[in-house]
Amino acid sequence: MKLHEYQGKELLRQFGVNVQDGKVAYTPDEVRTIAREYGQPVVVKAQVHVGGRGKAGGVRFSPTIDKAHENAEKILGMDIKGLTVNKVLVTKAVDIDAGVEYYVGMIVDRNVQSFTLMASAEGGVEIEEVAAATPEKIIRHRVDPVTGLRPYEAREVAIKAGFKGNLNKIADMMVKMSKAALERDAVLVEINPLFIDADGTPLALDTKFEIDDNAMYRHKDLLSWRETEAEHPLEIEAAKYGFAYVKLDDGNVGVLGNGAGIVMTSLDVVNRAGAKPANFLDIGGGAKAEIVYNAVKLVSKDSDVKAIFINIFGGITRADEVAKGVIQALNEGILTKPVRMRIAGTAETEAKALLAEVNSPLIQMYPDMFQAAEAAAQDANNAGEKK
Repeated sequence: MKLHEYQGKELLRQFGVNVQDGKVAYTPDEVRTIAREYGQPVVVKAQVHVGGRGKAGGVRFSPTIDKAHENAEKILGMDIKGLTVNKVLVTKAVDIDAGVEYYVGMIVDRNVQSFTLMASAEGGVEIEEVAAATPEKIIRHRVDPVTGLRPYEAREVAIKAGFKGNLNKIADMMVKMSKAALERDAVLVEINPLFIDADGTPLALDTKFEIDDNAMYRHKDLLSWRETEAEHPLEIEAAKYGFAYVKLDDGNVGVLGNGAGIVMTSLDVVNRAGAKPANFLDIGGGAKAEIVYNAVKLVSKDSDVKAIFINIFGGITRADEVAKGVIQALNEGILTKPVRMRIAGTAETEAKALLAEVNSPLIQMYPDMFQAAEAAAQDANNAGEKK
């Protein structure tokens, strides 16, 4: 779940991180009131779940109250990468020239199978640009999820990154940021820029905070913060069913599997077969016919999907339950796209018998996942050519 900047700052504040003061406004008049209350130059910042707000004109310095009102009129209602700006964050302006800007962040790093703390003296710009042009300027440190980031480790990272200022305060802030990431099950936390003032004190000027959707049951206090305007409609629907579902760009084969590993493998074999997966969908272990039915219904709604590849290895998931779910979707007229299946394991014989009884050309079983993926890829690619 992506958080807005002001929400991410609120979470960091709860963990003791020094963040820039700011208030949310929904109208230009509210912006004027906040600017008058602060009594100093402010920055008006669009709150949408996309990057590049500044480049799009969604972040504007406002030296006067009237200018803040004028900038709010320009930003509110603005379209940024397909999203409409409905609210802004008004923050007290900071004299950037009076200090330095750094970058710090925490990510879930699959390469080290843990969290990684990142730090760079190249703050104020997108970290992707730094990684592409000068990757050596990003210092990385694996964070043990049990012990967390320890102060001496944070200090060492700050020194390696070339940070100046009060290193004890900077290290303390990094420890608190990492604690927020760990305790709130974040997949990404960024402070960029991290501003260091003339006294060496760190201040978080902008943040990104993203929480693992699979962990939201542990953070029910944050569910009201969720906004779905930036999410794909199918991902929103999948969340209602409790599926682990991700919509993928430019795909033409819908993919269903039972378990993250087998689904990831399924994506690979679809690519190998010359097509592109349209989604990641894990129905989980022990899925009953109703769950399979809902999964097929969901994937069938995707207009990009021209064929469906189902890859199931039955353990606690019974193959006959999978077959029943697919057959129900067929009987109700929901399934109109070819389904190519590999189902092995528990109740495999029963599943084959059920599908043989239906005897529909839309549903075909294959002895291994490679043949099933190749058939699905061929069906999907042929459907695209006919258009």
